[in-house]
Amino acid sequence: MKNETIGVLGGMGPVTSANFYCAMIKYAQRKHKAVKDTDFPQIIINSLPLYGFDETGVLDKGLVLNQLKEGILTLENAGCDFIVIPCNTVHCFIDELRDNSKIPILSIIEETTKVIQERKIEPIGILASETSLKLKLYENALKAKQISFRTPAKEHYPTITALILDVMGGNYENNTKILNIIGEMSQSIKGIILGCTELHSAVKQSDTTVAVFDSLTILAEASVDKALIKSHR
Repeated sequence: MKNETIGVLGGMGPVTSANFYCAMIKYAQRKHKAVKDTDFPQIIINSLPLYGFDETGVLDKGLVLNQLKEGILTLENAGCDFIVIPCNTVHCFIDELRDNSKIPILSIIEETTKVIQERKIEPIGILASETSLKLKLYENALKAKQISFRTPAKEHYPTITALILDVMGGNYENNTKILNIIGEMSQSIKGIILGCTELHSAVKQSDTTVAVFDSLTILAEASVDKALIKSHR
């Protein structure tokens, strides 16, 4: 049975999209024992230079939404079976995007929440962009599953934003302040969500004693499972 084609709406930022692709390939090798080219799913990446969007999140909702819709249409026309978006912040538009898409769109927030629920780890801390935190994207998802959570103090928002900007510019080493925030939160949490995919490059499980839920890795694994599951039935 033919594998499904994954459509990746990326570019938010480009480094994250590259990391996401690598995470999918490594997972296919590890979990699905992929070796030959034909063992891997077809992956089509639309790396979108998104205007009206920066390290803090969404600046111009109308502009960003229209570009995302166009990006999805490009992937639909390319023959993708489903779409994934390795950016948490733009999932504030997930309902509108799904309504305008002819093919399924996996949600990074839904997939991450599902893994947390399965592992039964709480309370959960949330690290995310300012837009994601202000719109309570993860808070609402966790509340719906009755999972207790903690958010960083508002005075820490600029520190998180600065780290996101560092990663976007290729600086992955300046993570001391973000680890201090995690350390402060660890007094009242058992796990932490990396709710911005840029944080994948800056925070690892080895950096903290609490469980790390890396949203980029979780979405990559869900994408590959969905694309390859038919060939393993």
